[in-house]
Amino acid sequence: MTITGHFIKTIYHNTNGYTVAVFELSDRSEDEVVVTGYLPEMDREVEYELHGNYAEHPRYGMQFNIESFEKMRIKDEDNLIHYLSGPEFKGIGPKMATSIVETLGIEAVDIIRADNSVLYQVKGMTEKKKEAILAGLEKDTDDKYYFLTSNHLSMKMIMRLEMIYGEDLMHVVKHNPYQMVRDVDGIGFVTADKFARSIGFEDDHPYRLEAFGAYQLMQWCVQRGDSYMLVDEFREKLDRSMDCENYDLDEIMNGLIATRQVVVEEDRIYPISQYEAEEYIAQYLSLFPAQPFEKADPQDITEGIREIEEEFGITYQDRQKEAIEAFFDSDVMILTGGPGTGKTTIVRGMVKLCRRLFPQYNVTLCAPTGRASKRLSELTECDARTVHSLLRWDKDTGRFAKNEDDPLDIDLLIIDEISMLDQWVFYNLFKAGINIRKLILIGDQDQLPSVGIGCVLKDLIDSDCFKVVRLEKIYRQQEGSDIISLADEIKRDVCQDVVSENDIRFFECDPYQIRNLTLQVVEHALSRYPDIHDGFMNVQVLAPKYNGINGIDALNVALQKQFNPPDKSKRELQVGYRTYRVGDKILQLKNQPDDDVFNGDIGILEEIVYSREDVNNQNRMVVDFDGIIVEYTSETFMNITHAYCISVHKAQGSEYPIVIMPMANEYGIMLQKRLLYTAVSRAYESLIMIGQKQAFLNGVKRRDHYERKTTLKDRILRILG
Repeated sequence: MTITGHFIKTIYHNTNGYTVAVFELSDRSEDEVVVTGYLPEMDREVEYELHGNYAEHPRYGMQFNIESFEKMRIKDEDNLIHYLSGPEFKGIGPKMATSIVETLGIEAVDIIRADNSVLYQVKGMTEKKKEAILAGLEKDTDDKYYFLTSNHLSMKMIMRLEMIYGEDLMHVVKHNPYQMVRDVDGIGFVTADKFARSIGFEDDHPYRLEAFGAYQLMQWCVQRGDSYMLVDEFREKLDRSMDCENYDLDEIMNGLIATRQVVVEEDRIYPISQYEAEEYIAQYLSLFPAQPFEKADPQDITEGIREIEEEFGITYQDRQKEAIEAFFDSDVMILTGGPGTGKTTIVRGMVKLCRRLFPQYNVTLCAPTGRASKRLSELTECDARTVHSLLRWDKDTGRFAKNEDDPLDIDLLIIDEISMLDQWVFYNLFKAGINIRKLILIGDQDQLPSVGIGCVLKDLIDSDCFKVVRLEKIYRQQEGSDIISLADEIKRDVCQDVVSENDIRFFECDPYQIRNLTLQVVEHALSRYPDIHDGFMNVQVLAPKYNGINGIDALNVALQKQFNPPDKSKRELQVGYRTYRVGDKILQLKNQPDDDVFNGDIGILEEIVYSREDVNNQNRMVVDFDGIIVEYTSETFMNITHAYCISVHKAQGSEYPIVIMPMANEYGIMLQKRLLYTAVSRAYESLIMIGQKQAFLNGVKRRDHYERKTTLKDRILRILG
């Protein structure tokens, strides 16, 4: 919707451009209205047209959230004369301004913009005065915002661009709009290309071809998790993917290298971000730590371990004691092992003893996902955070607020589920880690690698430059121990069968029976919990792929229909091909640190508000993530999906009392050792598999023969080896 009014005052203004201001409405329907959004400095003498929607803030009441704005065209001759003789038009007084208006009329500004030669029709006009008028119109910032927003850039993006380019903004975006991709986090090729095409850039413009090449390189690296491509392969694939006829591959390559969008080493070509990530990680570790961690007396460590054993009522085995001792002796230590090998018990002891011996040090624990950090916190009885919240991730800018200019105040950092972190996150973590004195990395090297680029845990271990403690003995002899044994058999390549006993069940059936049998098993599992919502949080169906009759999408539809069917008393909302219904189990797909919800979190859909009931005429959904309430609108619906069945990748870093796994040959090459090992180890009380046992047994023998291409290990060895 659109409102018009005059700016009165600013209540709040952030350095990123976010503003809370008060406007007086022109139609007098309200005396004043609070406007929020990304705004520049506003002129009190100008009437503005504001585009956006009304929304009710739970604390501050009704506000108008602005999406774009434009200055209203001046409709009064006196005001136009006042404008043209204002401070922006140096050397143009009221007399000349009056002559311009008398000659060209109330539409003088538009007429001059269309053809500035008309100024020579004005009596007394000189070349110097003409230049002053054109310079003044060029400085008309409100016209600038109108131009940018009308060509597909949001005010949020524009504020970000202004922070970087300042007065050069219009020159940059008109000269080379693809420069935005390199300079501004959060603006990608697709956004820049849409803007460029809108202002007349052709498909074969050299700037576009370079940006397209950099974009494609990054996309191909992300698809395979590689930090580089072979140059010949890149050229061949780029040649096949070009969407225009006139281009020269050599010119594109030379342009990419000259503008440092890529780096070429020998026969390898890297996206600049991945090259810099590898270089920085290697350099950081070579100089680590900048400040040493105080040495502990070995006798104090031995006595401390004994006291902790008494306090916890446990007895550490030799390898576990070795890990705790190595923790105090090593600047960087990697603790790796499968489920049930005692990683968490060791970490709990490490933290307890460290705080006892060195109370002056700041100890911080973190993990890649919200569920993983929560589980780490519960098991160690220590506060733990997500890596993104620790680094203060800003989803609007695509940047971490914590960096070399504002580093973390941490002496000891312990990171769990390290296999899930990609190179880029490590790079940013280390950029903010100049104060860290000791680094402990915990993970299972046999699990799936990170979704993003790289295989940092593997590279660090393979470099043989850091202390690695491998836990192989299984200590957990309690409910769920059969699951741990199965995971261990998969890991050691000795899994010959899946025996249905104690904690594990395998119900064999034909593929067409899997869906119905899965529904029956889930119903039985949920019956163990008095509240179905509680059951949803403890019973999780995992599948390897999305499509197919037994894929994630089909199973989500069937599970929703069975356990949260249509009901006149329950509201529902159609979003694309999905129907959301109050009571649905919801999966968060992206990090939203401002809302304290992260990728992989699971919640319950508590409320749906229809657009006809909403003051800003948009649908809303409210989800409860274990007490954290998050509201979604059409702009953020893409951040959630159903969670009755989720992928193994999304489950990584989480554990569930009961895991149910459909198993069918239709999953094809997705059934691989790492994926199945990761899936099995998500369950800690009961594991139920349904379908074709041979599909599972074939899968645990199938290795992912594709090794991610990285050079992080080589860079570490070059410096430390």
